[in-house]
Amino acid sequence: MGKYITESKKTLLWLVLSNIVKSLSQWGILVILVKFFPAESVGYYTLGLAITAPIFMLSDMQLKSVLVVEPETGFDNFAVYQIIRLISTGVATTGLIIYNILFQEINWIIFAVIIYKAMESLIDILYGYLQKKDKMVWMSKSDIVKTFLSVLVCFLVTMWLHRIVTSLISIVFVSIMLYVIDCIYIKGQFVINIDKASLKKILEIVKKSFPLGISVLFTSYITNYPRITIEGYCGPEMLAYFGAYSYLVIGIFQIQTPIQTFLRQRLSKNFHNSNVKAFKSKVNRTIVGFIAIGFLFLVSFYFVGNTILKVLYKETYIEYSDVIYYLIGAQLLMSVSSIYATAILSFNIYTKQAFISFGIFIIVFLCSRFLISNYGIYGGGYISIIAAVVSVICYMSIYLNRLNKWQAEN
Repeated sequence: MGKYITESKKTLLWLVLSNIVKSLSQWGILVILVKFFPAESVGYYTLGLAITAPIFMLSDMQLKSVLVVEPETGFDNFAVYQIIRLISTGVATTGLIIYNILFQEINWIIFAVIIYKAMESLIDILYGYLQKKDKMVWMSKSDIVKTFLSVLVCFLVTMWLHRIVTSLISIVFVSIMLYVIDCIYIKGQFVINIDKASLKKILEIVKKSFPLGISVLFTSYITNYPRITIEGYCGPEMLAYFGAYSYLVIGIFQIQTPIQTFLRQRLSKNFHNSNVKAFKSKVNRTIVGFIAIGFLFLVSFYFVGNTILKVLYKETYIEYSDVIYYLIGAQLLMSVSSIYATAILSFNIYTKQAFISFGIFIIVFLCSRFLISNYGIYGGGYISIIAAVVSVICYMSIYLNRLNKWQAEN
């Protein structure tokens, strides 16, 4: 038991370290772009992320989560998941490239973002398999190397060529290199039965995971539709400011991702073992921890926020910095909502998420044009708060209802 606890702590430590480095690298790339390129170019980079994120969320179909929580049966279905991811990523990439050609006048910044997100999608399913096989330490080390090299190569290419497109493409080559290395590692460590990748099994997994893809599609649009609307009403420069604030907040809260990843696996085991007390305790403690992190960030930004913005970005980015307070509050609420969503997924509930996300997206869609057209990027902050409050109420209600039924059954 002592050894297991030690290994668990070691794994969690590597996951936390990986996500801290990843958050810093995302900031690093954004800082490089802000420091060396005009706000308009940074705005198009942010627009590229806003356009591509929902589509790749749909094509990913949360296959990683489905793979991780799939019970061990003695058969290895990773080949099936990998084939599904390759096909879905190819379709999403092709569709986005066509959209870019038809509606964005072949914006090469957006094109580079599309290719980068495609590679991230392919790597994601490899990480899912490593997580399932309890190789999260290797997964974390791989992610750390990839993120560190991404920032380093992006900086060197930017200093050398001074072109934002080539800077972004350089990150793609780093992702390709790590994808190949991870594939070689998996092939050397595990026996993968290619012959089990039947059409029947593919359709079975897609049927299970596609509703989750629909759910995260709308979840992503909840975050990204206001950004697309800001670009439409206020222009790419204002989107650059809003994007810089948003990714700063998201980057800080990214430390919660490894905890959530670790929690998902543990909750799944508690549910299968009918351990209600442990399940409930893990959920409650994690929520308290997330709230503490959020309030710590809020207080810290109040005292040193403008200094951070001057150092990371440029002095002009202080002008609308009050938006960050709305974004911190929204992200704090979304963090709590995500814990309830993780618990619901551990209950093997896969369909209700899509209806919740669609409902919240409709609210965001209806509010975005009015609020942003009248309040600019502050309207984006107001929308974030509205969406987060509705999300917490919905997921908490489903969680408590299912928990009560489970307690009654036991």
